[in-house]
Amino acid sequence: MEFFDREARAQKQTRRLIWLFGLTIPVVLVVNNFLLCPLFHCCTHPILPHESWWQPLNFLASVFALLGEALGDPAHFCKLVFHWQPVFWVSLGTLVSIVAGSCYKIRQLSNGGPVVAEFLGGRRVAASPDGLDEQRLRNVVEEMAIASGTPVPEIYVLDCERGINAFAAGHTRDDVAIGVTRGCVELLTRDELQGVVAHEFSHILNGDTRLNMKLIGLAHGLFWPTLLGRVLIYGHADKLPPDATVLVEEDKVKILPTAPLGLLFVVLGSVSLPFVRLIKSAICRQREWLADAAAVQFTRNPPGIAGALAKIGGLFKQGRLDTPNAEVASHLYFANGNYEPWLGFLSTHPPLAKRISAIDPRFDGNFPKVKMLAPNQAERDETFARVICKAVAANSALADIMVESRGGVTSDHIRQASLIRLAVPDEIKQAAQTPAGAANIVYSLLLSDDDGVRARQTDILQTRLAPPEFGQIRSLAPQIEALGDRYKLPLAEFTVPALRENDPDAHNAFNQILQHLIECDGSIGLFEYTLMKMITRQLRAHFDGPNLDKPLYGRVQNVLPECALLLSALAHVGNEDEADARAAFAEGAEFLDAPAAKPQFLTRREWDLAQVDAALTRLAGYHEPLRRNVLLACGKTVTADGQVTDREAELLRAIADSLDCPMPPFVEAIRGEELAKSP
Repeated sequence: MEFFDREARAQKQTRRLIWLFGLTIPVVLVVNNFLLCPLFHCCTHPILPHESWWQPLNFLASVFALLGEALGDPAHFCKLVFHWQPVFWVSLGTLVSIVAGSCYKIRQLSNGGPVVAEFLGGRRVAASPDGLDEQRLRNVVEEMAIASGTPVPEIYVLDCERGINAFAAGHTRDDVAIGVTRGCVELLTRDELQGVVAHEFSHILNGDTRLNMKLIGLAHGLFWPTLLGRVLIYGHADKLPPDATVLVEEDKVKILPTAPLGLLFVVLGSVSLPFVRLIKSAICRQREWLADAAAVQFTRNPPGIAGALAKIGGLFKQGRLDTPNAEVASHLYFANGNYEPWLGFLSTHPPLAKRISAIDPRFDGNFPKVKMLAPNQAERDETFARVICKAVAANSALADIMVESRGGVTSDHIRQASLIRLAVPDEIKQAAQTPAGAANIVYSLLLSDDDGVRARQTDILQTRLAPPEFGQIRSLAPQIEALGDRYKLPLAEFTVPALRENDPDAHNAFNQILQHLIECDGSIGLFEYTLMKMITRQLRAHFDGPNLDKPLYGRVQNVLPECALLLSALAHVGNEDEADARAAFAEGAEFLDAPAAKPQFLTRREWDLAQVDAALTRLAGYHEPLRRNVLLACGKTVTADGQVTDREAELLRAIADSLDCPMPPFVEAIRGEELAKSP
């Protein structure tokens, strides 16, 4: 799948559609004036002057009289009703309502995807979940994150939602949250759950989540009265009945005594609902088709995502959410989060039957009735995964292929991530589930092979850590060394969810120890630099908030010195001979989108990791097409000699992570270029 070409096409179409939200505002103003100005006239001009105007009969009489005037003499009706004063106040009130609602929601969403998950009633899944179902969910999400080269997102479960649905939300790949409903966790098999998660990761990789967050803010301003009205009618979905069979059995909807007031708010807010849904539909539908296709490509298991879609169709609740806030985020979901609209083109998602038929042409259109999974299904799934792991590990050739593969997100990458997770000793797995244990794993990864440096690092740890934590490091370090270098970075990524559970003081202490261990020998090695960049960047969004600065727009010529520095560094890391390094640099520089420019090759003495870090900091502020081009040129430099060493892969990973670009899709594009040129 050509990820970048499709992403560019999707973004181009989105830019054409986004301005339609601006057109929606004057339409809403006109409709509100036609609705509210006549009501204002009836209140201020009663038919029966001797009676109080607020009496129901008098008000109804005024309404019917005005309706007759509108039918008999429309021109006089407009002159009678649409004075500048009511039009001004209705328009002003509508604009203030829209702007205030949007600004409030946009500000609220500035903290990233977790805010959306909590807004919809989600509960964060801890790094060490209590139940096997949630542990299975975490395993699937972590494997997909490792396979795609993205940070492990925050995971949320919507405990009170019985339908089968999921979503991904976030401004950047560092602050993304993935949420799934309780029905999704308890009714889907591991393959089906993996298909749903792969679908959501496609949205993350294609940058859909950033746009979706903007749409939430705009949509909230247009119909927040509808959300308030639904709260007054149905209340909050804050409790799920204890009987588990409620997931597959229908129940009764309860109406609150405040329903009449809520109905008024729903009517006021629903004026803009058709227009917003139409725009969401135009934006979301093609993205859903792309995400379904990507999920099949990722997993190479069409029955997985097809089975999840079929269960949605067969469940009485389908994908509907009970939370009254469901509508504002309707474009995020895996499937429709509300009832299907009467007019199909207003739906934010393609019909389920068509989505399944696109994946499985043999689908007959019948949705089977959904049944609860076996009580030990999660345990059986884990046992099966362990058997597969042993079989793969026994076949060394297959294992080598999986470990060496550095292409785009494929089933091999997901299997590789699963293989890494299952090959890790239980003691390391348990340590990775607690903040202190995760920190100790990172410290262990940084222990030097040099005896003198290692002794100084050990003194630092013994001085700064409590005896139990230091003892855990002494136990973990030999096991981590036995795993080998290729497990180090993926193992560090497995620690990120637990490290997010630290409080700010513990996080600062962790960063200080990390810095001391890295600088212990007076220099920063390539692996240390890569690990530090990856860990600090993935934690920064959680503790400091996402970076919402607008990207700079420019050409490669504006950052040519930085590009030359990165390409020179990669050329030297992969080639000992200066002539070979120059040849690799030239091949990468040729791939830069700067035909007239001539970047200058730097010798080994003219660059260091501090300069590389400064160059990456500047490049990270530019828009995605430029960053993508720079990373592809870096990949071209790495593959100039036909092989990718571990040191090259480490530096390329640090560059990709710093530029907020998932590494596997880019490397797949590079490998595709090489294969296209091979005889």
